[in-house]
Amino acid sequence: MLVIMYYDWFGTKEALEDWKKHWKKACKDTEGVKSCKHYTSHQARYHYAWIMEVDSYDDVMKAMGKMTIERDRNALTHAVMEIFAEA
Repeated sequence: MLVIMYYDWFGTKEALEDWKKHWKKACKDTEGVKSCKHYTSHQARYHYAWIMEVDSYDDVMKAMGKMTIERDRNALTHAVMEIFAEA
């Protein structure tokens, strides 16, 4: 299963790097998350995207529960997830 989480970032570059570090660790520490990569978008709609290969959507939720940094809602105002299951 692939999960793409699109989001916009309005915080500092340093805060983004810190948030990315925490999310990568949460994914690495979660069984069922096979890969978790960060991309910049060349679309006008979103600044960035995480593309994750997971066993199930529940694995993404488990990784989110392992975040050790609080979300700054002024920096990360929203995210949109697309979920792709193999057909």
